[in-house]
Amino acid sequence: MFTRAFLVARLENAASISGRSFSSSAELLRRRWTQSPGESEEEKDVYTRALKHQRPTTINYQKTLRNFVSFIGTIDFPITPCNSTPFGVYTFLYIKHQRRDGYGFRLLLNFRDEIAKMALQHLKPLDTVYVSGFLNSYMKANSPGMIQNIEVRVEEVNYVRLLQSPTSQKPVFSKPKVSYEEKMRKRLSQLHLWQVFFASPNEWWDNRNNKLNPGMPDFKHKDTGEALWLSVYDPPWIREQLQILDLSKLRKQRDHEKNAWFLVSPFTSDEKP
Repeated sequence: MFTRAFLVARLENAASISGRSFSSSAELLRRRWTQSPGESEEEKDVYTRALKHQRPTTINYQKTLRNFVSFIGTIDFPITPCNSTPFGVYTFLYIKHQRRDGYGFRLLLNFRDEIAKMALQHLKPLDTVYVSGFLNSYMKANSPGMIQNIEVRVEEVNYVRLLQSPTSQKPVFSKPKVSYEEKMRKRLSQLHLWQVFFASPNEWWDNRNNKLNPGMPDFKHKDTGEALWLSVYDPPWIREQLQILDLSKLRKQRDHEKNAWFLVSPFTSDEKP
């Protein structure tokens, strides 16, 4: 009788702790057991067995947690641009078995927008990285028909530095970020390049309407090869100047077509033969 009452009291106490900290029963089991005065080994065993089968705690639904996954692995394929809009790249991540050497699997990683440009610039095969994002499925053509595969739409990527230790190997994350000063320097350099473009637009190729792939720049200098991409983060004056430039080109084109029409028009004379 005493054991049963003791067990109920301990479980109620554990449930109270679990509700306050949102921890699972597994976390409670990992805590070091502190035996109360007068508590027998049998009572301890009964409590531990009951706690193993405790009902999992309930959390509120969050859209950001739905199918959100993370992996640590090695880049197993060169970063390759996708033929899609918006700009994207893909690669494969090789994930080793946690305990068995020589076992693992490959997973498709899909990058989009700004993180795709960062991946194309920095990531390379054999890099060990930590990635997190949303798990998706897609259909792929195969000889018998269509097969379903899975991919991760990457939201975050970090390099992983493995610390060699006699007892353990713990991953340490380091973000491939540049300093604030470096970001500002690149930003100012990009804005200066736009000013150079508007000063002499005829010296640049306009690729906006004839891109071979989404990764091509919108404008490219004919001599130096300098490139410019339009972005949603551009200041408004860039779009405004482009509209003015496009209208000017359209007027020149219409004037040229009108002059060409006059040149090829049949000449009529008032003189009679």
